[in-house]
Amino acid sequence: MPAASILPATAVLEMTGDCNHSCIFCSCPWYAEQGICQPEMEISEWKELIEAYAQAGVMNFCFSGGEALLKEGLAELIAFAAQVKARYIETVDGELKAWDAPPKLYLLSNGKAVTEEVLELCKTCHVALSLSLPGLETFEEHTRGGKDASHVLSLFRKAKEMGVTTTAGITVTAKNFHELQDTIALALIAGADRVLLNRFMPGGRGLANRELELTLEQVMEMPKLAEEILQKANRDGHIGTELPRCIVNPSDYEKLKVGTRCAAATDFFVVGPSGMLRVCNHSPIDLVQWRDFDTLRNHPYWRLFVHKAWTPKGCEGCSALGQTCDGGCREAAHVANGSPEAVDPVFRGASPIHFFYTSFTSK
Repeated sequence: MPAASILPATAVLEMTGDCNHSCIFCSCPWYAEQGICQPEMEISEWKELIEAYAQAGVMNFCFSGGEALLKEGLAELIAFAAQVKARYIETVDGELKAWDAPPKLYLLSNGKAVTEEVLELCKTCHVALSLSLPGLETFEEHTRGGKDASHVLSLFRKAKEMGVTTTAGITVTAKNFHELQDTIALALIAGADRVLLNRFMPGGRGLANRELELTLEQVMEMPKLAEEILQKANRDGHIGTELPRCIVNPSDYEKLKVGTRCAAATDFFVVGPSGMLRVCNHSPIDLVQWRDFDTLRNHPYWRLFVHKAWTPKGCEGCSALGQTCDGGCREAAHVANGSPEAVDPVFRGASPIHFFYTSFTSK
């Protein structure tokens, strides 16, 4: 029986650093002031990677960017990925079981290059499509390349007609928070199957736009507003970046899934355009080249995330730490405040442990 792979089940493949939007909230590390976009891998090498990783236990491949659709040969690569066999390794009734089946495929796009041919490709290859919708009236201001939200909404309608599964990816910022419920509602009305919310976190181009950061009160209100709309629509949603347990209780939500544990290097990992692995898409730290993934087990930065070997500043003594909470996003803490053990920027000067005690012990 094969041993479980060191790789998490989901690989986010950043196909290219190019993009046809210039989103002010973008966290891609190569868009930071000192960021560097290295030479990109050819499609032939991406095919090698997918085949190797599928046999190493990666069961989900997510094509991202930049804008993935700007990568020449992407359609060929997606068709190839749909034909490979992934090695599924799970514990069933106390025993390690392994079997082969096609991987699940996902495509993340801002929608500008999505055509009917792209939708047909998604239908044929069973690709779930996620479309970015960072607001309605604020769409152009956020994307710096998209005219308005109408095109994305029309894509949800067309995808629904064609039987393509879609997710509305909504980055929530201080500028679009006021229209969050309307954005969710219109996406679902247009045909989106589910919603993925991501709070704005500084990184990449976003480091120069920190006025987009939500207040602590807005972050706490965000899941409540989303749950209200999801309940009315009877749809499901997810908050993509973990929140500290002291500001959110996942059990309070039925339709919205809220995580409080860091998923980097445990549930997913990232392969950048040049083939370098990172713990997550927010991380600017290149670890090893994709062929050398076995060496990750000895890489101190990878091990830090796998073993969650941190005590975030301000979380000392919290009973939830290491049990149900990791103190928020560790890479957001790193990028914004200098270390994976720093405070999550959501607190913006507040003390997490003080907030924990005032929020819970007073109830």
